[in-house]
Amino acid sequence: MKPLNIAIVVGSFPTVSETFIVNQIISLIDKGHNVKIYSYAKGDLQKNHKNVLTYNLLDNVVYKEKPPVAKFKRLFNFLKLIIKNLFQLNWDLLLKSINFSHYGKKAVTLNLFYERKFFILNKKFDVVHVHFATNAVDIATYKSEGFLKNSKLIVSFHGYDINPSKTDFYQTFYKRLFKETDQITVNTIYTKEILLETNSNLTNVSLLPVGLDASLFKKKKGQHPFDENFKIVYCGRLVPFKGVLLLPRIIKELIKRGINNFNLKIIGDGELKNQLEDEIERLNLKNVIELVGAMTQEEIISVLNISDMFLLPGIYNKTDGRGENQGLVIQEAQAMELPVIVSDVGGMKYGMIPNITGFVVKENDIEGFADCIETLIKDPQKAKKMGKEGRRYIEENYNSKDLVDRLISIYLK
Repeated sequence: MKPLNIAIVVGSFPTVSETFIVNQIISLIDKGHNVKIYSYAKGDLQKNHKNVLTYNLLDNVVYKEKPPVAKFKRLFNFLKLIIKNLFQLNWDLLLKSINFSHYGKKAVTLNLFYERKFFILNKKFDVVHVHFATNAVDIATYKSEGFLKNSKLIVSFHGYDINPSKTDFYQTFYKRLFKETDQITVNTIYTKEILLETNSNLTNVSLLPVGLDASLFKKKKGQHPFDENFKIVYCGRLVPFKGVLLLPRIIKELIKRGINNFNLKIIGDGELKNQLEDEIERLNLKNVIELVGAMTQEEIISVLNISDMFLLPGIYNKTDGRGENQGLVIQEAQAMELPVIVSDVGGMKYGMIPNITGFVVKENDIEGFADCIETLIKDPQKAKKMGKEGRRYIEENYNSKDLVDRLISIYLK
């Protein structure tokens, strides 16, 4: 197959919490395709996914920039960009962006050029793939105006961009996006259901879960510490819908039952950090629960490697009804041979096999979570068996190197 020229559009790059985008990009590159990245903002350049450096992805990123305020400097930079990219720019789009008679002041001030320069200064893309629909609103406008001529527009909905409480708002906000997008991907059935509530006429929606590098998320034998403590791990942002404030209550319930041979490590940062610390202090759990803050993917893998179980007791937000859409970390934990315990909220239950690779518990059921954890603590062989089944499940369904073939087939539809 002829290599595709692909533009990946994101809100921020690189972002530690969105390693799945990096995984997808490098999988496309490994397949021989040409990938460039357009980002609305610069991410944290200090904490990088290792593959960002290995694949020199920062060399292929173009960041959105505001045009210089001074008119002379704006014109000078415009001419410099044209000369620098003389042999690769898209002349049709360049002439279109300075069509004064059609676009008026936006063309005269060169604002139109600077807004769309990523597409103007590159030869035609076969595919423009936007992650998170909120980032695709402007791109859909560009396409409607002819600035993505002959390029297929693919939009991936991941979660916060399709909140169940805003379906009426989305009908207007995403109206042009729905009209201009060639293919839409969603990560779970739950996300698709919300999307179809927004627009029941959509027929171009494909289910494509977010994947991971199964060769990277692989348990290293012989590194588990030899002690009697059963190691539980939570990983995710410290925000309400992740259910993080339930964690101390679940742990307290286990202690009430006389179970003491365990500890919980909480990976992540967010708005509930102080409240979570206060709750741990109030329940006198500082010797059992450790908050370690945000980590890179490599650091997370190290923690998962020495853990025995993964816990994510997500809830529906009281304010907007949002729940976890997929929760890639659930698949990462299974890839590391950990049994997973999640709530029945949102799309989490679609990313594991209930009673085979872990357990699904009703929302806010503190005793139910404690029951499942107690089962695994008292039956370590069951925990190991679930972990092995989880690894097999991920290899067959969530390996990014396999999912990229499904993605390419969506590109070619």
